[in-house]
This record gives sequence, C-alpha cells and structure tokens, in this order.
Amino acid sequence: MSETKTASQRLAEITAQQEALKAEAQKLLAETKDADLATVRRLCKQHGFTATNLRGYLAVKGKKTTAAKTAKKPAAKKTAKAK
Repeated sequence: MSETKTASQRLAEITAQQEALKAEAQKLLAETKDADLATVRRLCKQHGFTATNLRGYLAVKGKKTTAAKTAKKPAAKKTAKAK
C-alpha cells in the first residue's frame, strides 16, 4: 500500500532539502575561500590591477547610504540686495 503525501508534507521535505543544500554550499565556499583569494591576489599582482580598477566589483565596508539620505537639498533662495 503506497502512502500519498500531502502538499504540506512534501513542502516540509523540500524545505529540509533546501536547508541541507544551503549548509553544504556554505561549507564548500568556506573550504575554497583561501585558495580563491590566493588566485585573485596572484592575478591582481600579475596584471597590475589596483583598487581603482576593481572598485565596481569589490564589497565596501561600512554603512551604505540610501538615496533619501544623499538627496540634494533645494538651493536657498537669494534675496535681492538693496543698492
């Protein structure tokens, strides 16, 4: 007699599989991180890349500003001077 799984049971199985795969992916990334960093350093030195060359691709430490914070303020209105 075969059991049929309900949608919620199947969803729970899929979620468990996703968590297991995510953990495995993080483990593999951690294992290859040092070797990959060494490759990047070697290539930067070989080709003479600088931080300026890589600026668009490098992660930046610190806070990121939002568009609302960096929006320009309207220019102050100038009053006419008396002559």
